[in-house]
Amino acid sequence: MVRREKAIYDTLNMLNFDVTKKCLVGEGWCPIFAKTMIQDALQRATFDSNSQVGIIFHVMNSIESPPTFFRTNHFTNAYQEVVDAYGVAKYQEANPAVYTVITFPFLFAVMFGDWGHGICLLLGALVLIAREKRLCSQNALTVDKF
Repeated sequence: MVRREKAIYDTLNMLNFDVTKKCLVGEGWCPIFAKTMIQDALQRATFDSNSQVGIIFHVMNSIESPPTFFRTNHFTNAYQEVVDAYGVAKYQEANPAVYTVITFPFLFAVMFGDWGHGICLLLGALVLIAREKRLCSQNALTVDKF
């Protein structure tokens, strides 16, 4: 319960009151494809909370460069995490994770050319893949608690 309350207050602290002090205003970046999903989520939240003030979703023009967003899937997410550990590409630059998908296994094989080590890593990866659904469901249960 404390975690949930802390998460609520952390979110509220990112917002500002408007001039009339009757609603909260938040600004942020979102991908173009997510605009409708965000509007739907805000409308559902307004309806579920019986709010007296409706939502206003306004697209603003900015001179600032937007943050970088790379769409990943289940496979490429691990490579994107490796690349992001070293640095994130600027807006509209090529995603280095695409090249990492190709070169990382080769460079890893060069660094760790030991067959025994490679077989141990392969067996460990196969065990994790076989138990993926069960491990993901356990993680989802802990996240949903707050």
